[in-house]
Amino acid sequence: MGKDYFADIHTHSTLKTFNSGYPKPQHTIWDDVNHHLGKTAVARLIFNKSKDVAKYSQSNFYELVKGRVRVATVSLYPLEKGFLSLRSLSKAVTSKQARREMLEVITGYAPDAVNYLFNHTDYFEELQAEYRYIEDHQGLSPDGAYAYQLVNNYGELQNVLKADKRNLAIVLSIEGAHVFFNEKMLSGQLSPQEMKKELMQNIITVKNWTHPPFSINLSHHFYNGLCGHAKSLSGFLGSGMLNQNKGLESNLTGLGIKCLKELLSANNGKRILVDTKHMSLSGRKELYNWIRSYNHISKNDKIPIICSHTGVNGYKNMNNSLLRPDNNAKNNNMHFNRWSINLTDEEIRIIHETDGLIGLMLDKNKLGGGRFFKSLKALKDEQQIRDAYCSIFMDNALQIVSSVGDKTGWDRVALGSDYDGAISHVDFYDKSSAIPRLHDDLVSFLERTRHGRALWHGYEPYEIIDKILRKNVMDFYQKHFT
Repeated sequence: MGKDYFADIHTHSTLKTFNSGYPKPQHTIWDDVNHHLGKTAVARLIFNKSKDVAKYSQSNFYELVKGRVRVATVSLYPLEKGFLSLRSLSKAVTSKQARREMLEVITGYAPDAVNYLFNHTDYFEELQAEYRYIEDHQGLSPDGAYAYQLVNNYGELQNVLKADKRNLAIVLSIEGAHVFFNEKMLSGQLSPQEMKKELMQNIITVKNWTHPPFSINLSHHFYNGLCGHAKSLSGFLGSGMLNQNKGLESNLTGLGIKCLKELLSANNGKRILVDTKHMSLSGRKELYNWIRSYNHISKNDKIPIICSHTGVNGYKNMNNSLLRPDNNAKNNNMHFNRWSINLTDEEIRIIHETDGLIGLMLDKNKLGGGRFFKSLKALKDEQQIRDAYCSIFMDNALQIVSSVGDKTGWDRVALGSDYDGAISHVDFYDKSSAIPRLHDDLVSFLERTRHGRALWHGYEPYEIIDKILRKNVMDFYQKHFT
């Protein structure tokens, strides 16, 4: 079917629409939602400092239709409370109203939804509400021309695609295991045994959903008591406005190891893969060691490693990745983003040996380093700028292939756009409807420049881009989405 459709393994299609009102969302998952920008000095400050973040819907389901993204993994995400605490600004800006306006501008959430989040302390309840929202709205689009269906395995996915070319097949995921913490667990009053019991019960509840998630990120932007996180926030938010220090780069905890094992177990319901994106590097090391040991013993039940939305950092091994702190200086004069949140060559080979999958995100700040952006500023011609972005995207893919060392490296690369995840999106490719243009531009770029041809391993440009934007995802799901 080739470029007739595309696949994206990480979007946040529900975030703006689900949070478009409280207690009832004012929009369906198909709708465009424009951010409430406010009129205060704080709102204008936040807007001006976050111009690279889209203030409109990037992956609502009409956007998927326009972009022929018929296979999409939608990640559910209750907002972490770390986003509600600001620092390093004047009292006028750190007032409750200022924090509310910051969230409204950055996320696109409605004011009443933001007020609810400020006063609510139960992630698990919020997760289940978002799940019910996407499950209950399955079926036809408002205009009756299209439809979406949640799928539980590759067979169901294929049936949806074959039934009608206007259908969308939606796979669920979750971003951040903080979602398993309910009000009792967040109260700080439970014993370790009680915490463990509540955690296990909530994992089982999710595994018993009619449409359980295919994967979950164990960590996200802030510490959750299960595993440390990698530094992820840069620019205005990461320059001291939000505090990611607690738990930064820490190991898996005992409770986190138990969580990991319960998620990956096939004896308590359907296995949920652990997505390594956002995990601390030390936590990733522990996960890699555990999965490699498991796969060595269980040769007929191997667990693949997935990193759904990332870039590469160019370091040869994991130890080198942390020799310098993750800050702006680390990226100066570097082609790739060198932060430890991105993948080293060593990690790429580990993921490859598990038959895993790596989704390249469309966040320009995660794909490129300081040297890339300096060269970009010198370009004025639109075609040259498009080619530059195609080049940095392909250089991330080529680094994956180079790390693997043979043509099977091309089997590991996919698209995990992270649209609607408040990213600094790649210019010209700001939403799902731009994916066909991304496809054509990437093919054209390779055909015209022969960029990285020594690593093509016999593939033609159209074959390489089809693998990244569709085929590798479908092959991965055929093998592991059971």
